[in-house]
Amino acid sequence: VAKTNFTVMSVLVKYCKSRKNICEEKYPVLTIEPNWSTFYVGEFVTFICDMNEGHDFDWSYLLLNMCESRSLSLYIDSQEQTQRMLSITYSGVYQCISHRWCSYERKCSNTVTVTVSVSNKVVVTRRPNWPQMFSGETITLTCEVQGGETTEWTYEWKRDGLVVDWINGKDSTFIVSESSSGDYMCQCRRRDDWLSSTMWSEAFRLSVSHKPRAKLTKGPTTIPVGGSVTLSCSTSSSSSAWKYVWYRGENCSELLTGEEAVFPSNGEINVSEEGLHWCRGKRGQPVYYTILSDPISIG
Repeated sequence: VAKTNFTVMSVLVKYCKSRKNICEEKYPVLTIEPNWSTFYVGEFVTFICDMNEGHDFDWSYLLLNMCESRSLSLYIDSQEQTQRMLSITYSGVYQCISHRWCSYERKCSNTVTVTVSVSNKVVVTRRPNWPQMFSGETITLTCEVQGGETTEWTYEWKRDGLVVDWINGKDSTFIVSESSSGDYMCQCRRRDDWLSSTMWSEAFRLSVSHKPRAKLTKGPTTIPVGGSVTLSCSTSSSSSAWKYVWYRGENCSELLTGEEAVFPSNGEINVSEEGLHWCRGKRGQPVYYTILSDPISIG
């Protein structure tokens, strides 16, 4: 059995024109390991040509790319194993030609199609895609191989050049802290062949700050007869995802709703009752809350 190994280094999908068979009959069996229909940059492929006849040293083998009209490698016997870089022209239809030593006998194998795909680019997305995260919030990072949706992958995550996670799923969900800040990258490997890996994704920056405190501001603190006072709540983040929750009472015990107050806009409330008032922001799923604001007394 003759074998040769190739490394997939570059990519091109070519279409083969019909080519006259140079052999009188088909006899050798040509197979590849691993037996994948599509290969990606950086992967290995081994061509195996088996005569199923006589001794290995009775035959020499020629591996032919039917798309290129040229041989790739000449084999002396089964002990010789050569390694070559699989260049941009190596996608195609392959056939093994066997020659018996000291005779003109020549036999052709079946054909095997090898496609080297460009679809090994890794793309990372994140949910939520906010420019600023806060300690305690939940984020999901998704690593996807374009064109590799049907392949089972293992996903390797790095932060600032150090491996932080190995998972079998494309989604990595975790609660962030300030130490989570850094540049993240993802690489994927086939689960059934550890040597097969994609390129690293482009790095993206995750910025995490400490848990914010809501800020409560007011206009006049005295309620006019028959009127109300407007309070405004905000956070240090300019994200439009923030919604605001309002409370009243000594211990922030009463949640204000539309029955007790008027909400002219997000982040504002018109109150017509005296007492201490508080607020805090919320966003995301699961819901994340800021620290309560300092109270304001309306009297």
